Amino acid sequence: MAAKPPYFCARCKCVHAGVCAAKPKHNWSQRKRSRSGRGGRPWERKRKAVFERDKYLCQKHLERGALVAVTLHGDDAGICDHKVPLSEGGTDDEDNLQTLCKECSGDKTKAESARGRGGSKVSG
Repeated sequence: MAAKPPYFCARCKCVHAGVCAAKPKHNWSQRKRSRSGRGGRPWERKRKAVFERDKYLCQKHLERGALVAVTLHGDDAGICDHKVPLSEGGTDDEDNLQTLCKECSGDKTKAESARGRGGSKVSG
């Protein structure tokens, strides 16, 4: 295979046969990712306040008389869920937020998805 022909580098104003040493190396794994939607310090404060208000218990399980504890972070992390979804006109007000375990959150999300698709059943 033929060698790469030399080229003029606009960055360092030299002629190179290979990669310019002045070319920055991208470290994509340490790149700062943009956060979309809810996130950041204000949301974390609100989420913590909702968890504390709900005493770190899943509210759907509590309605059924069962106690399922959740944490803010880790394997047993709970979900700060919107009672009325934003897509259906809900808000981020604390009275529209509740603490759910991952299982209940998944069930609620499936039901909301089915409702959004016109009531079709979720297969799976």
